[in-house]
Amino acid sequence: MQEIAQRQFGLVTRSQAMEIGVSARQWSRLNSSGVLLPRHSQVSGLFGFPETREQKIMAATLALDGRGIASHRSAAELWGVWTPKVSEPVDIILQGRTSGRELCGVVVHRPRDHADLAPFQKREILTTNATRTLIDLGAIAPYAVPSVTERMLIAGNVTREHLKRAVARHSQRGRAGIGPMREILASWPYADRPADSVFELRMDRVLKAYGLPAHETQISVGRYLIDFGWGQWKVAGELDGWGKYERLAQFQKQARRDAFLQIRGWLVVHFTWHEVVRSERNVIRELEQALRSRGWKP
Repeated sequence: MQEIAQRQFGLVTRSQAMEIGVSARQWSRLNSSGVLLPRHSQVSGLFGFPETREQKIMAATLALDGRGIASHRSAAELWGVWTPKVSEPVDIILQGRTSGRELCGVVVHRPRDHADLAPFQKREILTTNATRTLIDLGAIAPYAVPSVTERMLIAGNVTREHLKRAVARHSQRGRAGIGPMREILASWPYADRPADSVFELRMDRVLKAYGLPAHETQISVGRYLIDFGWGQWKVAGELDGWGKYERLAQFQKQARRDAFLQIRGWLVVHFTWHEVVRSERNVIRELEQALRSRGWKP
């Protein structure tokens, strides 16, 4: 049972236990004694494994005969583009014939639209694909679709063509979630920009919204290009996309680049995607401090 639990964030289903010789009586005894901790009907966690978000999501997909797929907010969370609230329920789509059983802390979606339901595995959990995730999210959190779509673009999970084809496949009368995606496609600002440029476009909007002095982008300094900045005050802003420092060589290259700019009088400030999206006021405050330190007066 330990081997099964290791693969499933500490979870074991009743049917899996039966396959390795655990009787129905033994299953009940293990659950009542605390060796197993019930998560849902027919799904338990092995004592000693933490109750993480991944465990909660996987428990929901394993319940109801294992026919669930993480969807909507939970799928976006597994794709790395959604931060759940503390009390947020798990979302799953139920495949096949529906069941009347309810799961505590789980929203079970039973869609009429079955396009794109072949699941991906994200963090070892069955999950809806990227475009289906965005459209489903639009049905319950339409306000979040633009920012989540940008994150999917940054991560390279979707393209404009992916989204156009997905809207065509899912378009039918009454299909919730299509509207927000159609609005994004109708006013698409990214053209065929690479992921890094999507990040730059978001930063550009933030800078203009807070009334900072006009900035330049792609400023050439020696053999390097600065993402954005102010040449008058020699303040440089660098946008650190996801995965930029996954390798030591990348970190060393960035350190050499910063040293080159600093020797030539530039003050370099770095920001991540998460900071720009979630803490834009802090980003602006840090840039204002950098500009003031170089003589800028609002």
